[in-house]
Amino acid sequence: MKKNYLLMIALVAIVVLGAACSKDETSQEKDVTANLKITTNISEAYQATRSVVTSFSNSTIGVFVDYASGIYNPTVNSIANVTTGGSTVSPTPAIYINADAKVYAWYPASENELENPASNSTKVIEVLGEDTFGSESQIDYLWATPTDVDKFTSSANLAFNHALTKVVFRIKIGENFEGNGILKEILLSSDETTPFLSGNGTMAISDGGISGLTPTNSLKYTGNETITTTGSDIITLVAPVELDDKTAIKFTIDDKVYSALLPVSTISTWVSGTSYTYNITVDGVELYINNVVSINDWSTGDSTDIDVK
Repeated sequence: MKKNYLLMIALVAIVVLGAACSKDETSQEKDVTANLKITTNISEAYQATRSVVTSFSNSTIGVFVDYASGIYNPTVNSIANVTTGGSTVSPTPAIYINADAKVYAWYPASENELENPASNSTKVIEVLGEDTFGSESQIDYLWATPTDVDKFTSSANLAFNHALTKVVFRIKIGENFEGNGILKEILLSSDETTPFLSGNGTMAISDGGISGLTPTNSLKYTGNETITTTGSDIITLVAPVELDDKTAIKFTIDDKVYSALLPVSTISTWVSGTSYTYNITVDGVELYINNVVSINDWSTGDSTDIDVK
């Protein structure tokens, strides 16, 4: 009898202890939250011009977190001030992760820029139809690849991508060129079509897609660059676009205009986040665009030669 009584007490103790442990574990699981922290990186082959962003330095990025369960519905976006490309920072206002979620980010950004942000939100952008050599006034708009986080892994390493296209005109004068070689203007134009895009539009924070820009038949870049036989790179940032085979490129050198059709039989599209280099020689009589136009992936710096017929 006494033996059975002791056995019963032991069983009750085990049940009570087990229930307490289960309750504590459930409570701990439920209460886990983590403050979202982010690191950033941008892969870039080289710093070609000051307008092209290759790393963040005291820069402000926008941040939005989208929960699959829809429990996070901020009225405005958070921002994060990033001092260097590898720094770890927390957004302001702070974002607490307690469920599976996806982080969206973009650059440049400002506080309260997006009202009632969602994964399909867009930010206002402007693409210039006229700029100086080097695209010094054009903003290099960036978007981050959406990154998964949860309450146990709340640190997101954000990889940013360029939304615009970088076009490099690598121009040099030939041995027979007579003059000072002062380049004053580059004009891309078409009399019959409107192959380019500029003006005000939007960029999607989820994939960098650009919309709402106005079709235009010309893009113009001006400056004062001395062209030599070794060549100079003129950098432009443009909206991604499908090119037109009637598009002409004109260079004003020493107050003379040299022109040729832009070779689009092979390169028919300027893709976002990609760098295209056109090798151009001016010999004083006519303009030549070499048969090889190189295409570099803007993110990794890889290059591929394309034969233009």
